[in-house]
Formats: sequence, C-alpha cells, structure tokens
Amino acid sequence: MLIKILIPLFLLFCLPVGAQEIPVGSCGLLMTYDAAGNRIKREYYCNNGSNRISNPELAKQQEAASAGFEEVDALYPNPTTGKFYITFNKAIDNAIIQVLDVNGKVVQRVKGSGMRLEFDLSNQPSGTYFILINTGGVVINKKVIIAK
Repeated sequence: MLIKILIPLFLLFCLPVGAQEIPVGSCGLLMTYDAAGNRIKREYYCNNGSNRISNPELAKQQEAASAGFEEVDALYPNPTTGKFYITFNKAIDNAIIQVLDVNGKVVQRVKGSGMRLEFDLSNQPSGTYFILINTGGVVINKKVIIAK
C-alpha cells in the first residue's frame, strides 16, 4: 500500500520542470545565474517561435539567421541633439526606414542601403522617437531620444 502512494509522489516530483519559460508570442526578462546562485545576466527576450527556450543567445542567433535578419550594430549618439547614425552587421538593400514620434506620426520616411545610415532630426522637438527599419519583410525597431 505504501509503495502505491510513494510511486506517484516520486514521479510527480521527478518530472522535468522548465524554469523561465516564455510563452510563444510574448516577451519577458530572462535571468542567468552562476553555480553559486548569483545572477550574472539579465536580458529582455521575445519568444517568436518555440515553446521552450533552453539557450536564449542561441535561440536569437538561429532566429536571426533563419529570417535573413539584418541586425542593427549601433545607433549613436543616443541621446542626440538631432543628428545620429545607424550601423548594421550586414549591408541592407532598399530598406524602408520610418521615424515615428511617440504618437505614431511618421516624421520622416526614407529608403536606405548600405552598412551605415545617417539621420538628421534637428528640426524636430525634443522627445522620444522610434525608428522602424523594414528590410525584406523583417521589421527592426529602435528608439532614439532627442535632447536639445
């Protein structure tokens, strides 16, 4: 009788448990800990594909490679007084770039190609602006702050 009770309890506690699972289609913080339990890394991650993320860095790299994703290398200076640059890991070709204000109004729309793009928003008021880069159906979203 005792064995009939202990076996289900043993199986219940031995089932694999996935810590830090982010559901498909949602975003959240992933924490990385060392062997002593100290948090060594915190990153924001969006799960766009699988139900379980075992290695977030690998998942991001695989997702980027499979989508032909042209990742932004740097957006600088940020904050800026108006003029800023965006550099890419790989050259983009005929990307549609939109600059939106916080209300979603398009303040600038251009087509760009190459590894480095230059923008001048000196005529815009101080505030937060969003850069949407549509390259081959993949949209890259960045944020820039203008402080005059």
